[in-house]
Amino acid sequence: MGNHLFGKDIAGVINAKLGPLLLPLTLIKVTSGARNPAEPSAGTTLTEANHPGRGILDSYRDSQYDDTIIKRGDRKALILGDSLPAGVIPVPSDKLVIEGREYNVIGVERDPDAATYTCQVRGA
Repeated sequence: MGNHLFGKDIAGVINAKLGPLLLPLTLIKVTSGARNPAEPSAGTTLTEANHPGRGILDSYRDSQYDDTIIKRGDRKALILGDSLPAGVIPVPSDKLVIEGREYNVIGVERDPDAATYTCQVRGA
């Protein structure tokens, strides 16, 4: 699923070697549905789709907390890109369940091969 940098499936190799060692997680994709024409002020309905994956949960260093972008209690979740179903990519507004706790995805960075996604998550 990665970008095959240098003609190699780096994301696949990392997932095959590390995936079984990491924690199971669920990435919950949240999408807006249709607006009910009978109740236009009610907003849109939200739908959620669960996608299994593997990853780890880590903490930020004390010096990284600025209480503006990174708030106390925020965590870093590293997700193996190839552990997610094809075409599923974490984005802000998704949810993540790992270690029995649900988090909101605040920000996402990925490596050049899409082998890993590092998500800033905040307790839901």
